[in-house]
Amino acid sequence: MAIKKRSATVVSGASGAAATIKKTEASRNSFWGELPQHVMSGISRMVPTLIMGGVILAFSQLIAYSWLDIPADTSIMDALNSGKFAGFNLSLLKFAWLSQSFGGVLFGFAIPMFAAFVANSIGGKLAFPAGFIGGLMSTQPTQVLNFDPASLHWVTAAPVPSTFIGALIISIVAGYLVKWMNQKIQLPDFLLAFKTTFLLPILSAIVVMLAMYYVITPFGGWINGGIRTLLTAAGEKGALMYAMGIAAATAIDLGGPINKAAGFVAFSFTTDHVLPVTARSIAIVIPPIGLGLATLLDRRLTGKRLFSAQLYPQGKTAMFLAFMGISEGAIPFALESPITAIPSYMVGAIVGSTFSVWLGAVQWFPESAIWAWPLVSHLGVYIAGILLGAVITALMVVFLRHMMYRRGKLLIESL
Repeated sequence: MAIKKRSATVVSGASGAAATIKKTEASRNSFWGELPQHVMSGISRMVPTLIMGGVILAFSQLIAYSWLDIPADTSIMDALNSGKFAGFNLSLLKFAWLSQSFGGVLFGFAIPMFAAFVANSIGGKLAFPAGFIGGLMSTQPTQVLNFDPASLHWVTAAPVPSTFIGALIISIVAGYLVKWMNQKIQLPDFLLAFKTTFLLPILSAIVVMLAMYYVITPFGGWINGGIRTLLTAAGEKGALMYAMGIAAATAIDLGGPINKAAGFVAFSFTTDHVLPVTARSIAIVIPPIGLGLATLLDRRLTGKRLFSAQLYPQGKTAMFLAFMGISEGAIPFALESPITAIPSYMVGAIVGSTFSVWLGAVQWFPESAIWAWPLVSHLGVYIAGILLGAVITALMVVFLRHMMYRRGKLLIESL
């Protein structure tokens, strides 16, 4: 049963009008304030599905193209039908095909899972089915019915999927719709099961169907088509510009709101298989590694300790956390001296990420921790980009702090 809230729509007098305005403003602020939390709830539950699918897919490719040495231009199914494999190798190839198929199915469930849990975060468990249905329609849209004047027949056409954009919009719509209906539709206690298992699911499913078919799929498909066309036309330059932008936004506030927004964009392109998440994954680990490295190099490079006493152990901790895919270990450095830390790790993240992308490192699995590195294509280039960015970060921050120290603008506790 829904919890009734005090209404602010019927109020008399000037004070009542003021109260109405304040409540409206508070509701608006609450919506925009809580929306990022709902979106991150969906992303956090989508990521395991992506990782599971990615690992199983990568394992299938490892079996087929590394262990069994299938040519890169040959599919696993073509290899099965070639007649060149028998016995244990044939069994391995069959398992590779199964893993490839199953991993692809798991990848396909990532966006529906995202939409379901965003809706669930907003409207509770009653909104979960509507969100899942909307997310599924964003990846597998209903065919569009058109009348063909040439043949005088009705024909169907497959629209461009709205994918992540559509899933985001419909999950928010479904979540707040179910939340509103649950509050407004009041039935006797003996009809509560009817309301929760039949009425709300049916009404929400109908709204999701109509919204996706007539509004969200055309709108999201138009945006996706435009993005794909733009990136295809830009070619390698477009991929590099994207890498630079994502790296800068990922690094700038070390897990803050700008970082989260960059993650949302990167996840959308990755789940749509438009662009990999390489630049973001590298930009997550470069700042803590680079700043931790600076605490090891400052005395060797300048002959002086340039950091306060408590930052030296925190530098080692930051480097350890970086290999776990956690950038927040760099926050103490950014808080202690933002003018030296932030420009340094932003330059390092941009250069290191762009370097790896330029030389062909590809990571489709949205995980920056070290255990995901074996799933990266051209891992050597990937690691080289991390090292390059970390070294640039360390050298820049040491240089800037030393320069400020010599000018008397940086006070350092003696060790």
